[in-house]
Amino acid sequence: MDSSSGRRLQTTETSLAIIDAVNELGEARMSELADRLDLSTSTIHVHLKTLLDQEYLVKRGEQYRLGMKLFHLGEGARTRNEWYEVARRKTHELADSCGEEVTFAVEEYGRAITLFNVVANVPSKGFQVGRYYYLHNSAVGKAILAALPETRVNEILDRWGLPAETEYTVTDRETLMEDIERTNERGYSVNDQEAVEGLRSVGVPVTAPHGGVLGALDISGPLYRLPPNEELASMLQDVVEELESELGVE
Repeated sequence: MDSSSGRRLQTTETSLAIIDAVNELGEARMSELADRLDLSTSTIHVHLKTLLDQEYLVKRGEQYRLGMKLFHLGEGARTRNEWYEVARRKTHELADSCGEEVTFAVEEYGRAITLFNVVANVPSKGFQVGRYYYLHNSAVGKAILAALPETRVNEILDRWGLPAETEYTVTDRETLMEDIERTNERGYSVNDQEAVEGLRSVGVPVTAPHGGVLGALDISGPLYRLPPNEELASMLQDVVEELESELGVE
């Protein structure tokens, strides 16, 4: 998605920057936001008043926090896709059958965002739902990169780079491109401690009904417990085939 061209409203950008800053800080005073965004408190005050009136923020004492309206909007964005229910069900089924953590994520603006995260035998919606992370050092991310055109891959890497999150993270573009090529050849990606030390995951891309890549599924777990990559990939590929069939992918 290209949002770099065309006319942009600075006032809207400032309001959105305030929301991002409050999210990163957890909660913040007006003076903190002014310092962080290098804006006057009077400017921040006007934006905060508008965001409060529109229920995007709430105020507790002198602290500003995100409002639950953002949760409502996010859930709406997640559930209004035609593939939502099928992907949700298949993610849960795979977690139950493999006994490990399963994630379904999509790419948006060059990063992966978790839509479903299910840990076997844990009755919750998943602690990583809604989390953004890089594509270059996650199994779902590398599976998605392998399904994208090379020009798009390079655009993503140009924007986000290859930051190291562990000593095992690939930070060289040529090495990553070789990894993506191996992913294409074998049909699955591998994240071997590249995001979290001691954690390995295997991912497989999911094709969209209209063509292109919809997202990816992965299975994650500690190194000492996970079966071989090929076994995990086989489980993933069977579920992805079922998922795509239900979506009408030819």
